[in-house]
Amino acid sequence: MLLKLILIGAVLYGLYRLTGGRLLPEGGFKKSGKNGKNGEEESEDDTLVECEKCSTYVVKKEAIFYKGKYYCSRECLPK
Repeated sequence: MLLKLILIGAVLYGLYRLTGGRLLPEGGFKKSGKNGKNGEEESEDDTLVECEKCSTYVVKKEAIFYKGKYYCSRECLPK
């Protein structure tokens, strides 16, 4: 019985070492959709959008959406 536990532990340790010590994929599991190019997955949080006023690119999650356009900060919002 003890020999079986040691053997199972050695196999699990070997698999752990073979995967480089990573149990989850790099970056963890993400909820994401398909990107049209090469079938790669792309998260909506990773999409860059251009600020309407200063043309700076900002992550869509952090951008301000106002009247159908994206802005990088409150300073760029129309007054």
